Amino acid sequence: PAPPAFVPEGLLGRTTVGLFNELWYRKAPRARTGELQRIPTFFHPLDGVPHWNRVYGRGGFVQYQFVVGHGQEEALRRIVGRISEHRCPSFLAVLKRFGEGDPGWLSFPMPGWTLALDIPANLPGLGAFLDELDEQVAGAEGRVYLAKDARLRPELLAAMYPRLDAFRSLRRELDPRGVFTSDLSRRLGL
Repeated sequence: PAPPAFVPEGLLGRTTVGLFNELWYRKAPRARTGELQRIPTFFHPLDGVPHWNRVYGRGGFVQYQFVVGHGQEEALRRIVGRISEHRCPSFLAVLKRFGEGDPGWLSFPMPGWTLALDIPANLPGLGAFLDELDEQVAGAEGRVYLAKDARLRPELLAAMYPRLDAFRSLRRELDPRGVFTSDLSRRLGL
């Protein structure tokens, strides 16, 4: 079933998100063995719900995803603790362990832990809060997922993507006039 075309503002708040997450957690079995799931069902569970984005109301949501490497679990705990302290409601939070990433210059995955959150876009102080998280991620030698980013400050990019200079060099060589560009590229100086 799809959510209604209009979801009242404020319906998706700290209390309702907390209640939903508690119920979702308690419905899961303690252990699963011998169960096969289709890849889309596992990786994209909301795709089975038509118009799932409506639950965020007219304000919409921001997807925030980052990764920190193995050995940075304490940084991950601090970041999750900070999200909790900020009382940041997230209807969807996905924690996964990554293996080896792609050797591409701006590849996001790295061996470690990634956390993806859907956060209501109208949360007061959201920009400053995400800037704070970005700094913690960069300090832990992690990175934010550029495919979901719309607000990372350019000065943090090099700390998150150590092969950035090689990418910029190749881009200048292959596209010296900057014909192939995007809003993300202009904002971050890619």
